[in-house]
Amino acid sequence: MSVLDPAGGLSESAMVPVGPSAWPAKQDKPQTLRVPQDYPNIQAAVDAARAGDTVLVKSGTYFETVRLKSGIRLLGSGARWTILDGAGAPVKLVDFSGATDVVVAGFTFQNVGTGNVCDSHDVMHCGGDWYSSAVYADGHTDRGEAPTSALLMHNVFRNNSIGAMLYFHARAVVRNNLFVGNTHGFVANHFQDVALVANNVFWENTREAIVSQAAYLDILNNVVARSEVGIWHAYIQTGRIRCNLFFENGVNGADISDVPPRFEIGTDGNVELDPLFTSPGEGNFHPAGASPLIDAGCFEGLDPNGTHEDRGAYGGPLGSWQ
Repeated sequence: MSVLDPAGGLSESAMVPVGPSAWPAKQDKPQTLRVPQDYPNIQAAVDAARAGDTVLVKSGTYFETVRLKSGIRLLGSGARWTILDGAGAPVKLVDFSGATDVVVAGFTFQNVGTGNVCDSHDVMHCGGDWYSSAVYADGHTDRGEAPTSALLMHNVFRNNSIGAMLYFHARAVVRNNLFVGNTHGFVANHFQDVALVANNVFWENTREAIVSQAAYLDILNNVVARSEVGIWHAYIQTGRIRCNLFFENGVNGADISDVPPRFEIGTDGNVELDPLFTSPGEGNFHPAGASPLIDAGCFEGLDPNGTHEDRGAYGGPLGSWQ
């Protein structure tokens, strides 16, 4: 099973809730709730919102944690200007556990710290609920699975212990984001489900860029660079790993299950090259003119300018963002 159809498009499994829809049969016209114009903080606006509503956050730096509910679009005013800051504390800045059909876009999530014994081990050692993570979801309850699904796009994850963690069936589409300078970039912990990680840039995440523990991840069109381990696998399934560009990692792939490599450089479009970003030291991860990312994506999709899709955070149909 894959979250993509044979032509490379998203299949319904990527976003469809596991169970009854959270959307009411009849609903009023969707509303936009503005922070801080209408509500003093983000959580107050989320609490007041109904499925189908948008919570729009004005540019600025916010020191709060947010628990989402189903059907909410949480939008910042652009990742460069709208920041959720953990101030070094072991927190979950945005938690969509048990929520379906949510969108989180247009934020920088930064400075989430560590705080318990699990942090001294690897990110597969404990259950996901033991870790702090900038964006997090737990896909189960004491009674079993909890329907969970999200689209995470156009965000920057910077200087966190963990950028984003999905735990046990917390489905998500993770597209067109930057993961920069985290200890662990993206983690699927004890996952046992499908998710899509596509058109992201993972840059200088010190331990691992991507962790896939019993996860069926489609990992496509990403840049994975300057990590101790590019993609770290454990157990069972893996999904498709295609058209990713690797650069200056300690190892591009590793597996603690002592099985044959899950992918190889030179096959399925996976290459090892300098991505030739415009200015990564200044946070500009657009491809420069001679970059091997340009027009090099896996599928026949188009970038917003109508050309063949690029690899990296600014490629594919969702590639137009700042």
